[in-house]
Amino acid sequence: MKRLIVVAALVATSTSAMAVETVMGIKGRFDYINTKTDSNPGKASSGVLTTSFLRLVTDAKINDTTSAKLTLDFQPNPNGTSDNNVQNLVDEAYLTKSFAHGLTLMFGKQAVMTGGRENDYSTRDLYLVSKFKSEIVDNITGVSAGYSMAGQNLFLQYLQQTDARKTPLTDKKVIGAAYYGEFMDKMIMPILSYHKQGTSRVGAYDDAGSAGLRLTAAKVMLEADYLMLKQEKLSTTLGDAKLNSVVAHLRYVHENFQPFAKFITEKGKKGYQGIVAGSTESKRTAWEVGVEYMPNKDEDMRYHVVYNNSESKNQTTGATGAGAKVEEQKIIAGVAFNYNILK
Repeated sequence: MKRLIVVAALVATSTSAMAVETVMGIKGRFDYINTKTDSNPGKASSGVLTTSFLRLVTDAKINDTTSAKLTLDFQPNPNGTSDNNVQNLVDEAYLTKSFAHGLTLMFGKQAVMTGGRENDYSTRDLYLVSKFKSEIVDNITGVSAGYSMAGQNLFLQYLQQTDARKTPLTDKKVIGAAYYGEFMDKMIMPILSYHKQGTSRVGAYDDAGSAGLRLTAAKVMLEADYLMLKQEKLSTTLGDAKLNSVVAHLRYVHENFQPFAKFITEKGKKGYQGIVAGSTESKRTAWEVGVEYMPNKDEDMRYHVVYNNSESKNQTTGATGAGAKVEEQKIIAGVAFNYNILK
């Protein structure tokens, strides 16, 4: 794995010697976030200036069939120091090798291709996310094989987690498949995925599946995802916990102004704890509206103002705390950018 990082670093700093095409950029987002929480009866309010996202991203084309990517995260995962001997500062570090007949291989620390259209976006471009996205495994080390033909793309993945994130893991592997489709000049873009990942529960796995669709007509884009998570043997009495999420995203794509809206509804069953801790059945409803303003269509820089609202409710029948809910409101205002420092 260290050799992959060294190769990526070399191609980023020695373009003249190797004749490598390299793009190195700083991607970031700075926000003011005002949060109000009502947990009935408790209420809280806070406002903070924060760095929501900051990465150094290097893309290098080594030759016509080989490319490399190295992403350094200046806000690394606080839950561990490394992923399979790669420091958490390294968010991505992988090589992509293309072969004849539309075949590709990717080696190194890379994204797990699950989560529907919502997970296709960089964290920089997300303000409100589903609980499903919060649960799925992020970038980890492994190998992916891809096949592309006439706009249809199929990927198979074999990756491994590390004990630094969940200790101890009884099975470290993550295996899965993903399909990305394109029809009618990208007006219709379906996505399907299924992944199984090991957990710290003996003989138990997490199954994550997604089905998504992007429709584009004129300047209007609509995305919808149906996301399913099953956590085997989470409870000795209730069995397999489940989370079902529906995510919808509507956006008007203009070169300067992009107003958008997002809606999420999620249901936790059989002791799923991600919505309301201690509940057997739970429900979350969330929505947001916002606008992004790009002063120059030729630059990846924007200003944004977003309002979102989330309500999580304990729906456990006859239990203490049944019917209790927590409502959270946020106002997010800030700037996002992607600056090529090799210009």
